[in-house]
Amino acid sequence: MRFEDVLGHDNLKNKLLKSAKEGRVSHAQLFHGPAGNGALLLAIAYAQYLSCSNKSEEDSCGSCSSCKQFLSFNYPDLHFIYPVAKTQKSGDKPKSADFIEDWREIIKSEKYFGLFRWLEYLGVENKQAQISVHESSSILKNLSLKSYSGSFKFMIIWMPERMNGSSANKLLKVIEEPPEKTIFLLVSENTEAILQTISSRCQKILVPRYGTREIEEYLIDNEDVSQQSAHIVAKLSEGNLAQALNQAKRSEAYKDYAIHFSSWMRSCFKADTKEIIAWVKEMAKLEREKLKDFLLFCSSIIKDSFNLNYIIPEVNNETFKEIKFELSKFSPFIHLKNTSSIMQIIDSGIYDIGRNGNPKVILTDISLNLARQLRVKY
Repeated sequence: MRFEDVLGHDNLKNKLLKSAKEGRVSHAQLFHGPAGNGALLLAIAYAQYLSCSNKSEEDSCGSCSSCKQFLSFNYPDLHFIYPVAKTQKSGDKPKSADFIEDWREIIKSEKYFGLFRWLEYLGVENKQAQISVHESSSILKNLSLKSYSGSFKFMIIWMPERMNGSSANKLLKVIEEPPEKTIFLLVSENTEAILQTISSRCQKILVPRYGTREIEEYLIDNEDVSQQSAHIVAKLSEGNLAQALNQAKRSEAYKDYAIHFSSWMRSCFKADTKEIIAWVKEMAKLEREKLKDFLLFCSSIIKDSFNLNYIIPEVNNETFKEIKFELSKFSPFIHLKNTSSIMQIIDSGIYDIGRNGNPKVILTDISLNLARQLRVKY
């Protein structure tokens, strides 16, 4: 993984290159920021650059023996720890090493992926994944070995916030007294959930979310997505490239989403309980990720309606033409007195769906709250 293989983040790449050239490489670094920001790929590219025997000013060479091994993610001094769950393959004490081939394959084939996609790839999306205390022995064993290359050894820990207490405390001891020439690269989406004593011992590297235009161009250039679909998906993703890639695969569903949204809003505005219950029963059949996609789609329509009314009147139906949704007909129902409440209602629903809440209960609650808000007069 070279820096040129990672989308955007040019300023951050330059800072990492500068630290390497000046020999100011901290033994523990925490790449953090919102989901889908490419932080894992940056950490891998940084490790490859430090290991490259023929690096340039801008990137690793991609052709030396170290770079070739990084290409398949089997460089002997590169170690990974990541959340896992119990499967038939792992037995009762699952460890990262049990799934290393799956891990290498998903990075090679998908690059930008999130935790749900990783668990889906393993077939354990309905289980709670964590980094357990059983990983500690693997960490200690791998780092106690002599460096194969004579250079740095790397321990990349993806989602350290998923460490349980025992595992986190053992990692802390290793970070406090690291083996020689060992570099810990932690990649997190939620630093507040990391043991504070671990976080405080790491150099923090903020990896920002991607811009809408960056994602839109990436989808058009790399995923064979039409410009209008790419525009919709990029807006819905809110800077999360992993989410955008998943949504792009389902972009055809947006026509259905528009129909579901229109039907839902009519039922809520009429406060027709029978229609709402029938709608909820049907929508609750969707997979959890599709349901989250739908609610994100709804959130985007609310935002664009507000923009059309108050901020950017030229935000017209162009974005939604492909899915046959007329924003101008819905936007009059969105105004200064209800927009904030409606957004909070939908965002809360997205959060609850992500936390494995009951879809019927969540959608019913959202619907009843929306019924009240849509009838608020401006």
